[in-house]
Amino acid sequence: MGKFDSFVQRSSKWLFVIAGIAMTYVLVISVADIIMNKVFKDPINWAFDSISLIAVVASVCAISGVQSQHGHIEIEFLENRLPQSGKKVTSLFVNILGILLWGIVAWRSFIYGMDILKAGEVSMSVGMLIYPFIWLQGICAVAVVFVLLMQAINNLRMVTR
Repeated sequence: MGKFDSFVQRSSKWLFVIAGIAMTYVLVISVADIIMNKVFKDPINWAFDSISLIAVVASVCAISGVQSQHGHIEIEFLENRLPQSGKKVTSLFVNILGILLWGIVAWRSFIYGMDILKAGEVSMSVGMLIYPFIWLQGICAVAVVFVLLMQAINNLRMVTR
């Protein structure tokens, strides 16, 4: 494993940890809000905004880790009929398409984040800034591009053997 592979794997693991922490936060605040609302009749006013934005953090941070573990649903019924070299070529093609897709997601996320920053948009109830979450989506999309690039390079090595 080279330095690039090691960097990508470590980055994906750290983003995965952040996603886990974010999901724990969502769970704790959700339960606390329910208890405050039902028992004390005093809901947490900022809970909805907070949970919505932190759920974004959880979902976007998890994508590269899931991709690095091949945890996404893969359609294998056609691929199973191909020889081993055909499977690697197909995987390489899918990796390249994924790099293009996630590259576009990253690019558009940064542009959209800039637009939101310029417009001064904030969340509804507590006025939290939204653009950092959109930029985080772009950063995580770049991480997915790196994972797919690493996988594409590994598949290319297998194909050329």
